[in-house]
Amino acid sequence: MDDDAVLLETDGPVARLILNRPAKHNAIRFDDLDRLVELLHEAEEDDSVRVIILQGRGKSFCAGHDYDDAVRSYGLEPGADGEKPRRPSQRSRLARDRRLGMNYMAFHYSLKPVIAQIQGVCVGAGLYIAELVDLAICADTARFSHAEQRLGLAGNTWHLNTQIMKYGPKRARELLLLGEEFNGTQAAEWGLVNRSVPEEDLEATVEEWARKVAQHPRDALVTGKAVWQMALDSLGGTQQFWRGYVGHTLGTNLRFEPDEFNFLRERSHLGTRDAFADRDSHYNGNGKSR
Repeated sequence: MDDDAVLLETDGPVARLILNRPAKHNAIRFDDLDRLVELLHEAEEDDSVRVIILQGRGKSFCAGHDYDDAVRSYGLEPGADGEKPRRPSQRSRLARDRRLGMNYMAFHYSLKPVIAQIQGVCVGAGLYIAELVDLAICADTARFSHAEQRLGLAGNTWHLNTQIMKYGPKRARELLLLGEEFNGTQAAEWGLVNRSVPEEDLEATVEEWARKVAQHPRDALVTGKAVWQMALDSLGGTQQFWRGYVGHTLGTNLRFEPDEFNFLRERSHLGTRDAFADRDSHYNGNGKSR
């Protein structure tokens, strides 16, 4: 992992967790996410910090998981001679996905309020975190999607309870089954974000909100969050992550029939970038099943 791929900066009562791979649109690797959670806990334990801003440096908030890193982490990368790897054991996959689920849950159950500042691309893992934090403000031009569902998940995801409560059951199913892109204005209309603003106003708006939240007493912020978490638990808040990591292991270990789109197979032929383009062409109705 790059030492500076994830950063923590503090300014009085406001801490900033910064995804810092702008050349990759802040695509996040497993180690980066582990480090991000470590820094989240560091901010939680800093008594001078009252509110945390989560942001991505550069043009985008987060382009989801770095797929090449995911393939390596799950042991799915072909050997140097092109030999197909042995399918990983379920026990190793469950262990990896359990850790990933715990990382998402860390944002869901942070001790202090977290505000997501979203510009550019926000998909996959980036969108998961945006759905889980306390508050979110985005640029009107932000681009959201659950396109990761097109890799063989089709609604099998990490935190369905949150998504159903946030969007409503029909909208949640639409976003997960179609995986289509939507903008900041729609994100505000559908309840994903609290505000959508012109991109040039985004940073100032988030800063203003963070300073307002920071006016509350320290004890009030953490006890208010604790009671909020109890309410979430009464609605299945914790259970969704345990279900999610098992579901992710199953959903990313599918058997594809010959006439079905298989991203891993296409990636081995075309490379990662072209395979993603081929995937979207297929799911947008412009390609042939294979």
